[in-house]
Amino acid sequence: MTTLRCPGQDQQFWKPGDIFDVKCPFCENEIEFWKDEPFRFCPSCKHEVRNPKMDTGCAKWCKYAEECLGKP
Repeated sequence: MTTLRCPGQDQQFWKPGDIFDVKCPFCENEIEFWKDEPFRFCPSCKHEVRNPKMDTGCAKWCKYAEECLGKP
């Protein structure tokens, strides 16, 4: 059985820049983000850091947005 996945969420369609490092704004430690993670906790200072590249623009038009991202 094949399960269809959103191309934006399916890692086989990801590009090299879809996993990236960001400096924590609180302690400047490097935090690795994957493009689909809305936030991470800094492993050094434990603050919640939002993904600066998070893009859910597809949710505006995709008929599966609620299933994929949950209800607003």
